Amino acid sequence: MDSTILVDSALSNPSPWATGGVVALAIAAVIALVRVMSLHRRVARHSQELETELAHRRRVEVELEATRADLELRVQQRTQALVARNEELTRLRLALEMTNQRLKRLVSADALTGIANRRHFDRSLDREIRRTRRDAQPLSLIFLDLDEFKRFNDTFGHARGDEVLRRVAQTLDETFQRGGDFVARYGGEEFAVVLPGVDARRAGLYAERLRRRIWRLAIPGASTVADRVTISAGVATITPPSTINATGLLRLADAALYRAKCQGRNRVQSASGEDTHLVEVESPPERRAVG
Repeated sequence: MDSTILVDSALSNPSPWATGGVVALAIAAVIALVRVMSLHRRVARHSQELETELAHRRRVEVELEATRADLELRVQQRTQALVARNEELTRLRLALEMTNQRLKRLVSADALTGIANRRHFDRSLDREIRRTRRDAQPLSLIFLDLDEFKRFNDTFGHARGDEVLRRVAQTLDETFQRGGDFVARYGGEEFAVVLPGVDARRAGLYAERLRRRIWRLAIPGASTVADRVTISAGVATITPPSTINATGLLRLADAALYRAKCQGRNRVQSASGEDTHLVEVESPPERRAVG
């Protein structure tokens, strides 16, 4: 009973120390609460800022991805356009090269026979003579024509004559196939063969082999020489240190051809020492009317 009275008395009459402690605790609690609330607000504010920044970054990333995709598409389209353009340029370049080659052939080839024409022959002979002097090697020229070809055309017509010229040109092309050998249609029924590095003896043998091949073609002819188309040929050779030029070499071969004609046609003659005076003539000798 007494103890109960003491407790009630203590509660109803607290001491000043107890009251101060309670107040201090309350103040501390309020301060802590304020700090917690302030920290919470700061955390909330930072969280919102982070979310805002994250949302902004996401938008930027989406925009960057869209931009990257657009750039990749543009690059792909540009690349395809460049590839297509390059392919077109390649086709145009190849077409231009083919056109240039055809033009070169048209300029340098004889329209009827397909072998080199006179213009190409003249350039090639000059070039080979310069090379002969530089390399100190012989150079031979075979100059030939079809015997009495005018009579053939008068008898069989020019269409048949053109066919014979094509066959002779083909035989020339098949006969002289060494690297450097050069065959050409000089004009009309005249042909020429340039043989770099070939001396006079071998050139004469090559010319005779050609004559026999034309004979074996057995093309029906109309000349007084034989029952078939035949050729006559003149061979001329220069050997360094000879200074004979292209015109002089042609004169020598032409003189040898003239002798072959005068001796009965269907034969080969080589230039002799008597022909060398021809190189002093300023203009080429006129072709003799021997056929």
